[in-house]
Amino acid sequence: MAESRAKRMQVVLTLAERAEEQAGQQLSQCQAQVDAETEQLRQLDEYAAQYLTIYTERKTAVRPQELIAYSGFIQRLGDARKEQEGRLKRIEAQMERLRQAWRIAHQKCESIKELITRLKQEENALLDKRLQKELDELVGQAYIRRENID
Repeated sequence: MAESRAKRMQVVLTLAERAEEQAGQQLSQCQAQVDAETEQLRQLDEYAAQYLTIYTERKTAVRPQELIAYSGFIQRLGDARKEQEGRLKRIEAQMERLRQAWRIAHQKCESIKELITRLKQEENALLDKRLQKELDELVGQAYIRRENID
């Protein structure tokens, strides 16, 4: 007898599960990257806050060169923060795309599993019908034999 459709669909399910697993791994890696970028932004904010606190606590006279250097450094910190925020937004957008790809792969796996279940039920129903038909034929043949003997 030929291999059943449900068994043949197992190969398709295996491939779909691999794709889902790969999408999940990519999503996980991207989440780790988002976490790292978020931590980097937090550290940058913390450093800027500490620097501002230390500088504002200075009570001594500030020379013009120090003020220029301070102003330039604060501007560079602001630029670094904007750049980090942009990087974080791009990675978060990528993570959303990967999350959507994983959802699609997951839904595909679930659909294939449901199809396999339906196919198995149909195959079992067909086998039950065949079995019942064979039993009916055997009973009929046994009845005919008994009638011929009598």
